[in-house]
Amino acid sequence: MNHTRNSRDVEARLERSLRNQVRVPKLDGRFDAAVWSRIDAESVRAVAPAVRTAGSRWMFATNVIGALVTVALVIFFGAQAFTGNGVSVPVPEVSTGLVERAVTLLMWPMTTLALVTGVMFTPLGRRLRSEFG
Repeated sequence: MNHTRNSRDVEARLERSLRNQVRVPKLDGRFDAAVWSRIDAESVRAVAPAVRTAGSRWMFATNVIGALVTVALVIFFGAQAFTGNGVSVPVPEVSTGLVERAVTLLMWPMTTLALVTGVMFTPLGRRLRSEFG
């Protein structure tokens, strides 16, 4: 019980000491008006219009072409699927030995990648990314 009373007394003395050391002027309506006038002045400034560069034009053109190709393919294969003329593509024969070798070969890199990706979102991973990134 004596410990909590002493700690409260210490905290009260520290609070009084801090209040005595820190002096700040009282802010009134003039300060608020000055801040808002500066904000208004910043918003009134004319912003230069964004200039489209050649790179952005090319990017827009390739996006449009890609979207058109996608729509055309969806319409083409969708029409075939709905009319009953399915697309028949022969599936290659794959031996079980090849599948086992591929799984064995890819198992460790994929496991490592999954673990590293998971660790990236832990506190340790965030600390390492901030230190080395």
